[in-house]
Amino acid sequence: MENTPAPARLKKLFPDLSDAEYAALDAWYAGYAAIILRMYERITNDPAAYDRFLALTSPLPRPTMTGKVDSPRQTKHT
Repeated sequence: MENTPAPARLKKLFPDLSDAEYAALDAWYAGYAAIILRMYERITNDPAAYDRFLALTSPLPRPTMTGKVDSPRQTKHT
């Protein structure tokens, strides 16, 4: 993580804003970070919710079908 103060980072991202707009944007990002932190704390403090979170965010398994699948047009229907 960068150690640059938040306004300096915002000035790099949005160079044409006024000081009031930078202050509003900084407050918005601080509020957003607080919401994300609150969600994380609630999920990790509830074991059942944490298990659901892990199930929803785990990578999908790789496909298991490795053989060739014939197209219906190539198969004779009897």
